[in-house]
Amino acid sequence: MSGPRFSVIIPTCRRNDLLAKCLQALAPDVQTLGEPYEVIVTDDSGDEKARQLIEEKFPWAKWTPGPCRGPAANRNHGAALATGQWLAFTDDDCIPSADWLAAFAQALASGRQVYEGRTTTDLPLKGPRYQAPANEHGGYLWSCNIMLSRQLFNELGGFDAQFPYPHLEDVDLRLRIEQANQPWDFVPAAVILHPQRPATPWLRRARSQQSAVYMCQKFKKPLSFANLDLVSYLRRIKQVACGAGPLLDRAAAVAGLCAEYVYIKTRIPYWKNKYK
Repeated sequence: MSGPRFSVIIPTCRRNDLLAKCLQALAPDVQTLGEPYEVIVTDDSGDEKARQLIEEKFPWAKWTPGPCRGPAANRNHGAALATGQWLAFTDDDCIPSADWLAAFAQALASGRQVYEGRTTTDLPLKGPRYQAPANEHGGYLWSCNIMLSRQLFNELGGFDAQFPYPHLEDVDLRLRIEQANQPWDFVPAAVILHPQRPATPWLRRARSQQSAVYMCQKFKKPLSFANLDLVSYLRRIKQVACGAGPLLDRAAAVAGLCAEYVYIKTRIPYWKNKYK
């Protein structure tokens, strides 16, 4: 076999401090895989700062300018340049464990074409204006911690780059994997740390729900509170009301969620007509 078995693909865009932490965790003298692998950083920033960082501190990684059409197209671009049989995806704000790739390699004995790692986070939250993605038991196939055979990824056409906002592209991929009757294994030992981060501003979050409408129309699914994330909004309101943090922060978070709900309700008819 020529070339590495594993290609790690990291989309990035102007988050070089976080990218550096991710790459430090993926260094050949840190990962315990025990065989060569490649790391491809596909960069949508439009400048040379990430390239300079990689050339100076992480010369074993490959840098490539991205297509600047969102993270889905950026991941596809990295996958198109990969030479490995297996494509492992993570994000620039994530920190893989030392055994991340080794755990995926060991899981290959099952003969699947799709594998999902465990995503942890640092708790407790700093306050109500922070969020912490975590996937402790599997079933999501989040793009921050998955591995697919390159053959299947190409057969599926990769991530759908037509989503209007960077939201739900990995859910879309999961649904197409299910439609292709491809089961996947959850690999608890393939751990990624996804540190908590400031919550997305309410207007940007609300606008991103256009992607939910696009996906529902694409798969001919009815719109509901669940697939528009409105249920999660209500849960978040409850958490904010009961959680830690200054009173004004909690009040601002609740006000933002209410404004988000109103915005989505007023935009749904337009979005449905656009993607019907």
